[in-house]
Amino acid sequence: MTGGLLSRMITLMSPRSDNYFALFNELAACTVRGAKVLARMSSVRDPAAFDLLFDEIKKTEGEADGVTRSIFLSLHKTFITPFDRWEIKDLAKALDDMIDYMEDIPQRAALYGPGDFTPEMAALAHIALRATEKVQEAVALLSDMKNAQRILQICQEIGEIESDADRVMRAGMTRLFAETTEARALIRSKELYELYEEAVDRCEDAADVIHGVVLERI
Repeated sequence: MTGGLLSRMITLMSPRSDNYFALFNELAACTVRGAKVLARMSSVRDPAAFDLLFDEIKKTEGEADGVTRSIFLSLHKTFITPFDRWEIKDLAKALDDMIDYMEDIPQRAALYGPGDFTPEMAALAHIALRATEKVQEAVALLSDMKNAQRILQICQEIGEIESDADRVMRAGMTRLFAETTEARALIRSKELYELYEEAVDRCEDAADVIHGVVLERI
């Protein structure tokens, strides 16, 4: 009896935070905004339009970094968390990596200089958007394990989207090596294709973390 009372008193006195879900939702929203910009950017041919969209995705990536820092700082101030601390860190990092890789695409494109995005790149950008939207949907359901089966289904759907990205990437690479002989263009496009695929892969990484969190609690 005394032990139970002491445990309840410690729980009441311990700093806790119930805003992790709000922060995760905010971070997931950043990834969707970034993916929408990437999808628009991957279809533009005007350098001025590219620069404007590049600035927009950089701003969104900076906002995501701020939310990620807030999550990590909160872990130092709270004793009671909705998930294990390592799970919170892994999910925050996975979500942040999604937008980081999306920003890497225009970074690398700007490094190589002028060049068009291929139809396959535009398709990959829209696949990345689909994947981020699915991750956002799963994150929004995490606060209630009554949603466990739907979350697990979404994670499976994200895996299927990643498979779609692999197919489009292979098709783009095949066409690239069949039609392009200029070295700079080959290197530029090959690296961009790999970054697009990595951006979608990071969505699957986030889904894997979410999948693990749910399986531990059902």
